[in-house]
Amino acid sequence: MDAVQKILYPALRVRTVFVPPIFFLAHSKIIPTMKVDLNFQTPEHVCKHMCSMLTLGPYMHVLEPTAGIGNLARHIPAESVICPEDFFEMVPERFDAVVMNPPFTPMAKGYEILFQCMQMTDEVVALLPWPTIINSKKRTDALMEYGLKSVTHLPRSVFNGARVQCCILHLVRGYDSTTSFFAYSQ
Repeated sequence: MDAVQKILYPALRVRTVFVPPIFFLAHSKIIPTMKVDLNFQTPEHVCKHMCSMLTLGPYMHVLEPTAGIGNLARHIPAESVICPEDFFEMVPERFDAVVMNPPFTPMAKGYEILFQCMQMTDEVVALLPWPTIINSKKRTDALMEYGLKSVTHLPRSVFNGARVQCCILHLVRGYDSTTSFFAYSQ
């Protein structure tokens, strides 16, 4: 299968999505061809909320570094969405934005992905565990220095069975005003 597939979306607009070999397309849905943990995929309503936070213009180039089953990738309002098969094997490049829900196990891997992505863009919207900002002064300082625009608290019910409380961080490089706090509701 080609790395680039054209997908016809319900709004009858064609977007180009760069799809790694772990996916195949069926009836405009991205479906994993390898084992993916389905328990903690980003729910559709959260994907829409996360993508609505982006300040994208037309023809933008966006990275979703850990696409899972592709929920976030399908909602990113950009001309091209890059979903690497293995983020750590990807050649670093510059993106207009990054939207992600990196793995929490181990948490250090998710943090590594976050901080590498922060070097590739000026805007990041990331679903992460609350300990990202409350369990490490060094990590919190790094996020604030980059530009922590907002934190959105997610209720535990967003991920049934989750033991870790989550939030959405909206980071904008150079943002130095007050960080906003929101409580998510469907």
